[in-house]
Amino acid sequence: MLEKEVFLKNTAISLILLAFLALLSLSATGSLVTGTSGVFNKVQGEVFQETSSEVTLQDNKLFISINQKEKENSEKAVIECLNFYSEKYPGLTEYTCDLVVRTNIIIDDSCNYLTGVLVKKDSEESITLDYNSSC
Repeated sequence: MLEKEVFLKNTAISLILLAFLALLSLSATGSLVTGTSGVFNKVQGEVFQETSSEVTLQDNKLFISINQKEKENSEKAVIECLNFYSEKYPGLTEYTCDLVVRTNIIIDDSCNYLTGVLVKKDSEESITLDYNSSC
């Protein structure tokens, strides 16, 4: 009888310790994601980084997808993306830049938060921004 009580006590302590370690691990992952993403967003905000993009050319249109951890500075990132690629590929007529927000690196919770479209007609350029309110 005494052995059974000791076993149950040890099992309960083990479960509590496992829960604590799991909680500690999740919070550490969250701070790691937040810390590195903040630095990346600041760097990306200063200079547009081509390496953080996925680029597809279809007909006379260029489609770009960029990833970001948070929604802050999203307009700036999309406009810089459109300007960068319109200068890099000046012969195209339409550039679409999608900003995908992914707040968790473990769970795929990404969504297309902001889409910017730059259209060239004759000598005029226009930029349209479209927000996804459900993101």
